[in-house]
Amino acid sequence: MPPRLEINVTGESTVSRHAERGVLSIAVSSEGPSQETVSQDVTSTSNQLRTTFHALSPKTASGDATPDAPITIFSMTALTTRTWIPEDHTRKPFGPRLFSARTSFHVVFRDFEKLAAVAAMLFTTPHVSIESTKWSLTDDTLAGLASESRKMAMRDAARRAEDYAEVIGREVLAVQITDRGSSTRGRTMQTARRAGQPAGAVGMGSLALEPEDVELSASVEVKFVGE
Repeated sequence: MPPRLEINVTGESTVSRHAERGVLSIAVSSEGPSQETVSQDVTSTSNQLRTTFHALSPKTASGDATPDAPITIFSMTALTTRTWIPEDHTRKPFGPRLFSARTSFHVVFRDFEKLAAVAAMLFTTPHVSIESTKWSLTDDTLAGLASESRKMAMRDAARRAEDYAEVIGREVLAVQITDRGSSTRGRTMQTARRAGQPAGAVGMGSLALEPEDVELSASVEVKFVGE
């Protein structure tokens, strides 16, 4: 009888779907020698943005976003402040005491055209900066994609083991499965364009946002044995 056979393989998979949501991370900040001025700058600007985002995210009676709402959800952090006295390279204080204030927004867009229009507005709004733009999927789509990816990773592992076993004329059976987890990846491409945009680009004047596919990868370690 041939000796017991053991094959350890790693199965991997990557699946993708076109982005369903665009997520803006926005900072509102101000800095200067007057605490009252910087706080007022940030408070006033944040209130204006909150009014804009609220108008773009109408809700149903249950509190969920309406089917045609450009923004599905947004949140705003509380105002934070800081004060300090500038120092030179020898750590000697110089100049007047400075103050800063800051809030931030997390805004999820369903409508990419509206995202582009809002981003163009934000680029010219004092005290506002866009810290990141990310592409994502809905929770339901992501759950389905994760299931599909895990199955594909397991099939990949099985095919690898069967390939090895076939060469030596053996049959194998999976006896141990270790989930190595999954990861998602969605990038943002921002490119200055003077004339024309590629298909699928969302225009913002001379800047284009190109929604990309969101990828989900899974990996699994599997032990196979055969007699």
